[in-house]
Amino acid sequence: MKAKTIKLRIYPNNTFRDRTSSRLSSQGSASYTLGSSLREFPQSIIWIFCLTVLFSLISVPTFALEYSSSAGVNFTISPSISVSVSGDLIIDELAPGSSNDSNVINVTVLSNNSTGYTLSSTTGSSTNNYTDLKLDGNSNDNTNKFTNLNTNKASLSNFDDNYWGYSYSVDSGTNWISGNTGSTANGYNGLPIYSSTGIKLVDTTAIGTNTIKFKIGAKASNTQAAGEYTNIVNFTAVGKATPVSFYDAFTEAASQPGSTISQLNGYYKMQDMTADICSAVELYDDASHVQLIDVRDNEVYWIGKLKDNKCWLLDNLRLGSNDNAITLTSDDSNISGDTWALPKGITKGLYSYTEAQINAAYKNDTNATSYGIASGKVGVYYNYCATSAGTYCYPAGESIGDAQYDICPLNWRLPTGGIDGEYLNLYKHYDDTQPATNTGSYQYELALLLSGDFTSNTRRDSLGRWWTSTKCDDEGTYYSGTHMFYLGLNDDGFVMTNNPSHYRYSGFTIRCIANN
Repeated sequence: MKAKTIKLRIYPNNTFRDRTSSRLSSQGSASYTLGSSLREFPQSIIWIFCLTVLFSLISVPTFALEYSSSAGVNFTISPSISVSVSGDLIIDELAPGSSNDSNVINVTVLSNNSTGYTLSSTTGSSTNNYTDLKLDGNSNDNTNKFTNLNTNKASLSNFDDNYWGYSYSVDSGTNWISGNTGSTANGYNGLPIYSSTGIKLVDTTAIGTNTIKFKIGAKASNTQAAGEYTNIVNFTAVGKATPVSFYDAFTEAASQPGSTISQLNGYYKMQDMTADICSAVELYDDASHVQLIDVRDNEVYWIGKLKDNKCWLLDNLRLGSNDNAITLTSDDSNISGDTWALPKGITKGLYSYTEAQINAAYKNDTNATSYGIASGKVGVYYNYCATSAGTYCYPAGESIGDAQYDICPLNWRLPTGGIDGEYLNLYKHYDDTQPATNTGSYQYELALLLSGDFTSNTRRDSLGRWWTSTKCDDEGTYYSGTHMFYLGLNDDGFVMTNNPSHYRYSGFTIRCIANN
């Protein structure tokens, strides 16, 4: 990756100037670099022309036989991708105690990649491992800085003093948004650090030229020191690989030198899932489903890649038994220590904050309304202490942040909840007017089922509830910290809720999501 420098200058005469450079990175046979000047590397387009002709004429005294073959013609155009930025970002005359936008720049991607590309943005670098804009580039100065936004701000008037953030438009400046492609969040937000995934500005299968508009905004306090505030903004375009089936992706990964991926009972293993395998798989259709085996108990599950480009467990987790405990290890599970014992199930209802409890009486029961391609089995009910593999077992009214560990297989975890969570993001990719039984509905493609919950009874076939990793910050003092967000499904459809009537002692089912 290559970069230019952001320069936000506050002049003693109350003029605030921002010179933002854009760090570019591209994959393909051509790339553009913005530095103090723009240099264009030669674009390598390879033409291969093959002509094969076989012609034979055999003559005999009385007649002739003629044999010929057709000519074969073949040529290849190599894939290419390039990124260009129209200029610097400059904020003119930002007086102390005021806020303003920069001018608008155009970020343009040119690609002939037949499967499309993604364009993302980050801030910082290997030497500037921070997201703030520092005075005169002094990384040790934590007083004189502009802090990167950590939440969406609808307008500049909502900025706190000495904050900066980005905004972009995919419709020629009609709407200015922040967040990953498809976001409807108007306004500004902060860019992630350069080594992370980045904010995905464009995700397209189109061939040709595509331009978005990009700007930043900032607000200065009355006493912010004059000077030049610097960091780096990066734009990265990556061509998409030709998608393959899940089975082919696992097979290809297994064939790589040094790979430990193998099959068990004729299935690839859930614990061998990687981000590269998920990335290589095409989106929802028959090829983007596969059955994988959990090596902890040899249960076989349906897996699918959905429209949020993430790989999901399409069955409820069935780990556990009412007959015996199961020892989980860090080699097969997302737990905090070397081992943890999932207790055997109880036949009564679940009702404990501090003791791990499960009920596995209905793990293979299919007596519940289900949608999509999956087993339709109810699965095991877990309270949150069990769900978190014994790490979130606090009494009522006590808690910490989000759950970091759980009983999902290694390389899988609980999805996040809440307004910015993965469940809600998945939901936004689907048409919620579609009937649950139709391809294209989130219920069908996530293969949800009305598995109920278990406190005193199952309530199967009337609703479904699944745990997330996200702590619920309820406004009430009594309920604060006593429960987690969960996904709900009932006759009214999708619900993301922090309803305080559902505490961490309740027994919900679990869906896991593959690590990014």
